[in-house]
Amino acid sequence: MKYYFAPMEGITTHVFRAVHSRRFPGADRYYTPFFSPTSDHLFTPREQRELTPETPCAAPVVPQILSKCAADIVWAAEGLQDMGYTVFNLNLGCPSATVTAKGKGAGLLQKPDALDTLLADVFAASPIAVSLKSRIGYLAPEEFPRLLSIYRQYDAQELILHPRTRKEMYSGAVHMDAFALAAAGSPFPVVYNGDLFTAEDIRAFEAAHPETEAVMLGRGAAADPALFRRLR
Repeated sequence: MKYYFAPMEGITTHVFRAVHSRRFPGADRYYTPFFSPTSDHLFTPREQRELTPETPCAAPVVPQILSKCAADIVWAAEGLQDMGYTVFNLNLGCPSATVTAKGKGAGLLQKPDALDTLLADVFAASPIAVSLKSRIGYLAPEEFPRLLSIYRQYDAQELILHPRTRKEMYSGAVHMDAFALAAAGSPFPVVYNGDLFTAEDIRAFEAAHPETEAVMLGRGAAADPALFRRLR
């Protein structure tokens, strides 16, 4: 199984990734905290430092984009291609109120038809591969079959799924039935994300879901920097 370090705003910066990947190796991939391209189509100095650091990470890095505008996403993808990236991750799962109020992140899940249009435009024009990170709905788990049917129309590199709704944030039990639904018959790998905090948690998940190719670790890996190393 592969192990990914989740994008965490204010934590998984380029400095953290460079140090962590060398001092505590074991993660197969790191995802950057999201950046939000704007209509002026310029990378800010901070974004340039994050995406083209002087000291690169020792493992592959996938930039994450947060936007509801296909033109801005495609422009950013073109810029990422120029920087040498071959894939980006589209954030469809951030539950923060400041994000969802703007119709971004998990806010996109409220309007499936608009989400479908956005994805159609992005996948048609992006010069590099696209992966998706999503929750299972905005208010209720019953929203997920519709969302999944949309995702399955597109040639995503992978779907990273946190099986909670935006309303649930990080509380309550994860909906493993939704993850199982996604994992069964999707044309892309489905990566699990959520409530895996210790090596024991991860080993138990691996035993229960041997068909899963990868898991994404966030809060547990931030609390225990050596977690990935102990999984090897």
